[in-house]
Amino acid sequence: MLWRPYRLRKNWQFQEIIMKGQKIVNPSFVVFSVANNFNNCQFGISTPKKLIKKAVDRNRFKRQIRDMLISHLKKHHESCQVSDNHSHYNVVIIVRYPYLENDFATNQKNLYKLLLSASQEKSNPQPKNDSLPKKEN
Repeated sequence: MLWRPYRLRKNWQFQEIIMKGQKIVNPSFVVFSVANNFNNCQFGISTPKKLIKKAVDRNRFKRQIRDMLISHLKKHHESCQVSDNHSHYNVVIIVRYPYLENDFATNQKNLYKLLLSASQEKSNPQPKNDSLPKKEN
């Protein structure tokens, strides 16, 4: 079980992070992250009902991802910081279809890479270009 201070539980928390957060994608996951003012990171896991029909399967995949997060936290001495930038984040992890086809080790490696890239992008922010590219005729 992911410890209580590390969990996001309320729908409004998920929605706020998805709306305001930085989106990072790989084949198995979509991760949204936003900086917080707490002494630890908080994680939320979402398994879409459209993708995984049975609640038993959705809960199993959430347990697997929680296990990946717990091993990640233990590896980093209960700190979600994998870089030297000493800031904490709220993270929402959404499962994608290739997660279902991959084995646990591959999914774990994909999640660790994504968490590492999320922390590196936060420490080296890229300027956002919200304008659409113009088509030249």
